[in-house]
Amino acid sequence: MRDKLHQYLLGRPAGASPRELLELVFTQPGTDAEIGPRFLHALLAADPRFVWRPNDGTWCARQRDGLAHLLGETEFVVVDVETTGTAASATGIIEIGAARVCGGRIVGEFQQLINPGQRLPAFITWLTGINDAALADQPPISDVWPHFMNFLGESVIVAHNAPFDLGFLNAAARACSGQSLAHPHLCTLKLARRLIPELRRRGLDHVAAHFGIPLLERHRALGDVRITVEVFFQLLERMAARGVVRLDQALDLQQHARDGRPFICLLPRDTVERLPAQPGIYQFLDENGRLLYVGKAKSLRARVGSYLSNASGHSNKTLDLIRHIRDVRVEVAGSELEAALREAEAIRRLQPPYNRLRKHLPKIAFLKLGSSDAYPRLSITTRIGAGSAQYIGPFCNRGQAEDVLRLLTRLFRLRTCAGRLRPDAAVAPCFHGQVDACTAPCAARVTWERYREQVDACLTFLRGDGTAAERELIRRRDEHAAGMCFEAAARAQHDLRLLHMVLRRQRTLGWITAQQNFVVLQPAADRLSVLVYAVVGGRLALRAQLTSAAQVEALAETLRERWPEFQRTRLRPDDVDGTTILAAWLRDRGEADGCAFRVEDAAVPATQVAEWRAACGSLFSDARVQTDALQRPAAQPEPEGQRGEQPRPAKVIATRPE
Repeated sequence: MRDKLHQYLLGRPAGASPRELLELVFTQPGTDAEIGPRFLHALLAADPRFVWRPNDGTWCARQRDGLAHLLGETEFVVVDVETTGTAASATGIIEIGAARVCGGRIVGEFQQLINPGQRLPAFITWLTGINDAALADQPPISDVWPHFMNFLGESVIVAHNAPFDLGFLNAAARACSGQSLAHPHLCTLKLARRLIPELRRRGLDHVAAHFGIPLLERHRALGDVRITVEVFFQLLERMAARGVVRLDQALDLQQHARDGRPFICLLPRDTVERLPAQPGIYQFLDENGRLLYVGKAKSLRARVGSYLSNASGHSNKTLDLIRHIRDVRVEVAGSELEAALREAEAIRRLQPPYNRLRKHLPKIAFLKLGSSDAYPRLSITTRIGAGSAQYIGPFCNRGQAEDVLRLLTRLFRLRTCAGRLRPDAAVAPCFHGQVDACTAPCAARVTWERYREQVDACLTFLRGDGTAAERELIRRRDEHAAGMCFEAAARAQHDLRLLHMVLRRQRTLGWITAQQNFVVLQPAADRLSVLVYAVVGGRLALRAQLTSAAQVEALAETLRERWPEFQRTRLRPDDVDGTTILAAWLRDRGEADGCAFRVEDAAVPATQVAEWRAACGSLFSDARVQTDALQRPAAQPEPEGQRGEQPRPAKVIATRPE
């Protein structure tokens, strides 16, 4: 427990109140104002790693106790380095600039060009004005480093985007002295995030412009240092206005998250570094092992590692989650698509408290032409449901679906209003009816037969025949152009381009949304197996992992057997989650990501199985691309007595209809 509290206080230079530490130790700290502080005093007072500060009523780590001095009495060194643009290394520095600041003014400056021992990229020369000729006679970093350290002394380091500069300076320190810099540092970029929340971009240029600071000698080390000094003076004034007057308080402030509370992540970094860089799902647990959150990742190590940083993009809910994380469990998946499907299953089954309802599903949209009403309407939906409605999609987002909805409304003049209609001539039509964008069946301005003709024309378009619609838009464009109505002609031309996009989408994905029966084949991440997904009646019915193209027959047989079961079972809302994820994958996939096949009915023909088998073989790695090689390695002939043995069945996962 002491180790846990010490690790926490190392990240809190200004210390923490007893209440804050008790909340870290206990789920329910209690309300007694005396027992908790007494417990902490008994626990920590005898441990030399902890210091009690009676003046402000906080506990702090002894290593941080020396930081509690006034900012106005602190000596700072503002630094900037120009580099070769490569990864942080001692030989990547081409110029160091620094300025010593004390009492609100600059009391000394340092500037030195450095020969990196390599040619400069053209971009760096263009950006900084420093070229190879200017560095040819300059000393190497090993000669410059002692002079820079003498200038730095024991001062507090200040830099804009300090992790970048410190990455190079620490690399130089390790190369020249064998250890990294131990100086505390302030980052004006992090401080700007906390002190200027209204500023959306906080690069040095933007922060300086916000304060009206001229950008002189930009992208030279000493020039950037002088700009940073002026920015730092402005931030010191803002900190004083917020009551931040000590160095430890300033160090604490820059570590605060965007919600104004300290950023805390007690998930061990070495635990994250041991995670695989493969697709999969991860589960965050609290200190009692209770599940908090389930997520998916293309790279588990990179995704989980993103929670360790105090990123400005973290929402308040994510920050609250991070503060409760103590451990992580991961499960490797064969592909990013498989990870998304497993994530949906885990969230539905486990219902973690930090997963919002359906937020894990991809953002897609469909256009739907209903069939349950006498006067069908066009609408936007985020999922394909059961029934005989017709769909267009999937679209990348709702905005794109709305553009297409407006196009089809103009073309076919169908209603988009919700609810069942009871035509009445006394009804006043809505805006669409008044501007003739809808034939207004609500106001009985169109007969049922005539409205059905509009619906049939739209259905013809949804089935991929856009000839009539294209002719109509071309007619409108040419008519407007002939009448010198060029803005209207431009709108018609835009509609024509949008129409062509919709027709292309219908040709590639229309059969999926129309039939809702298809099979997807995708190579696993290791390229040694093929992942198979079968959708029947809009439901993800079967999932399988094949290690041999010969296993396709067993998969087809399983599909034939289970087909009636899934067709007759009513779709539930959760049943289409997998289909939604697959639809997004089909929308976004590249040519090398896999392929999809339509399935007409349960009697999967032999020709189709042969297509699946050929596609399956082509998706394996080059070393196993031949069908014979999929059965057994060529260097290991079959033992006697096993020739002609049937391939082992595919591992199939079937969702259960209830």
